[in-house]
Parts: sequence; C-alpha cells; structure tokens
Amino acid sequence: MLLPSATIGERQSIVRRHWRVLTMKKGLHRMFTKVGTITVGVTNQDEALDFYVNKLGFEKIQDEPMSETERWLEVGIPGAQTHIMLGLRGQSGSNHTGMTGFVLHTDNIEATCALLKERGVTLTQEVITQPWGKWAQLADPDGNEFGIWAPAW
Repeated sequence: MLLPSATIGERQSIVRRHWRVLTMKKGLHRMFTKVGTITVGVTNQDEALDFYVNKLGFEKIQDEPMSETERWLEVGIPGAQTHIMLGLRGQSGSNHTGMTGFVLHTDNIEATCALLKERGVTLTQEVITQPWGKWAQLADPDGNEFGIWAPAW
C-alpha cells in the first residue's frame, strides 16, 4: 500500500519491489533497468569537465584512469540516473559533431537559456514554442549539440 505520508523515493521503492515480485510470479524478465551512461566525444577532457560542471551545472560522478591518454570521466545532472561519459574523440568518444540526439529537460526554458548565455554557452537554436513544447539547443566547446525542452504550458 502506498502511504500518503511516504516520500517519492519511498513510493518508488515500494512500486519497484512490487513490480519485481509480480514479474517473477509471471515469469517475466525486465532486461534493462535504466539508461546509465551515454558517451559524448571531446577533444580535451579537462576543458570538457570545466564546461559541463561550471557552465551547465552538472556534477562530476566519476574520474578514473582508463589508459595512458584517457580517463573514464562521467558527469551528470545532480540526482539523475543517466550520466554522460566525456570520452576522447578517436578513443572511447565519438568523432562526430553536431546534434547528439540527447535532450535536457527544464521547467523554465527562458530562465535556463538566459543563465546559459550569462555563462558564455552558445545557443545554436534560440527558444521557440511548438505544439509539443518549448525548444532550444546548445553546443559544447567541441560542437556537440543538445536539445533543451520544456512544456509549452
């Protein structure tokens, strides 16, 4: 039973526990639990870390050596389950630039974009309103573009 006084985290935990029991009884198996890490190619991991932490407000999750030239460098939105691995281009990171296909959600796109501009972030698409929501795009110093989405209401 979900108690009205339970926190969101407690409620989510109860739902997950009941889902696991239900799927075991029915012989179902959930193959994946989340999208944990996505990779973005960068040319300089230190500069990328500075951009994602100090300009976008992400936090450093993990920073471990992988080889003589590259680190496993993960950043993420505080509290989020999906993280971004900032991999070196030509090694664990992609050599492609342009739209990554990743979309960052916000409750107030106008305020978010204004703060990004104050921090020197390049918006490759200013805020527009569509029937499905408000949209903008930003680029990191390596030309990786991210969508920014907010509800239109």
